[in-house]
Amino acid sequence: MSARDIVVIGGGVVGISCARWLQRDGHHVRVLDPQAPGQGCSFGNAGVFAVDSIIPEATPHALRDAPAMLLSSTSPLRLVWRDLPRLAPWFTRFALQARPARVRAATACLAGLCAGAMEGYRAITADSPAAELMRHTGWAHVFERAATAEGARREMEERARHGWRVRWLDGAELHARIPGLRQDAAAAVELPDIWMCLNPARFVERLAADVAAAGGAVQQARVTGLRPNNGGVEVQTPGGAIHADHAVVAAGVHSEQLAAGLGDRLGLTAERGYHAMLDSGEGGPPMPIMSGEHKFVTTPMADGVRLAGTAEFARAERPPDPRRVRILLQRAGNLFPGLRTGSYTSWMGCRSTTPDSLPIIGRSAATPAVTYACGHQHLGLTLAGVTGRLVADDLAGRDPAVDLRPFRANRFRIFSG
Repeated sequence: MSARDIVVIGGGVVGISCARWLQRDGHHVRVLDPQAPGQGCSFGNAGVFAVDSIIPEATPHALRDAPAMLLSSTSPLRLVWRDLPRLAPWFTRFALQARPARVRAATACLAGLCAGAMEGYRAITADSPAAELMRHTGWAHVFERAATAEGARREMEERARHGWRVRWLDGAELHARIPGLRQDAAAAVELPDIWMCLNPARFVERLAADVAAAGGAVQQARVTGLRPNNGGVEVQTPGGAIHADHAVVAAGVHSEQLAAGLGDRLGLTAERGYHAMLDSGEGGPPMPIMSGEHKFVTTPMADGVRLAGTAEFARAERPPDPRRVRILLQRAGNLFPGLRTGSYTSWMGCRSTTPDSLPIIGRSAATPAVTYACGHQHLGLTLAGVTGRLVADDLAGRDPAVDLRPFRANRFRIFSG
């Protein structure tokens, strides 16, 4: 296989992982992003390699609960109503994906990707300082009410069917395993096979340093468009055009605009998430904890405790809503009464999310010189390594570990999805 000049558009964990895998095949790689590596959604995520998260967001249960959640000012789900006209086509496709047959198919696809997620990292972190930030801690979903715990049993059984160990905790065992948790918590379910990341931004920075050490370039530059050119692709930037043999678009929600310039339709929308990074780790849990009721994660990290979560649907460029952070602080203080929430920094970022919760991985329909690697919703950190491997395998003509057809671009061009 001959070496190619490849431009990777996006310096987040997905783009950098793609770059490292492509370098393993001998390609010459240049990564372009307006920000420094790891400063987008990779900076603000919950730090969990959540390989058990195989249930798509669009389910009959989600459709049933959505109206009440959208009418609550403190719900983990929020819609900026003035943006609804722009978002309506995406929500229509989301509703269509909630049919049981579609849910089963999406679950199988996510399970297939997640099964190879950690293996996708081993090859690119084996000799990297990035590996020092990975910890095998497990994680748990905590339920304040018994009814919520009972309602989660089916999803946990689905995880177990796909090979993930599941342990239900209650009573004395619950508080021994999760010290600091409120005393009246009803139950928790622990998934002991899960790994976490102590500092997601630093993790990406170290992988980006590996790209540079292996002879690649990591540059801050904004890509404004793509144009097929002589069997390759012209990558347009304000500083001029770059000719490449191939381009990998891993630009998160901004991938939609780049794809549209080629005539592709990815079906992405901005799902905005927030975090509060507490300066102190005092009173925090020993492993990442997902709130079963309020859908946020409390994660012990290298520099404190991170509270991350919520799903806010709004234009990507709309200013952050500080109320979302205050809700996280209140909910976390209620779940862990000893948590010190007085000193913190806050953040908001835009996940790129598809209606079926499956990422876009594969070639452009307009030109074989462009590959997409985006739309990972809540699983960017989790699936970045395996995505990079799949992108590299496709360019090399190797049989991929999973069927890439469900992840193809343009699958939402037809309204029915």
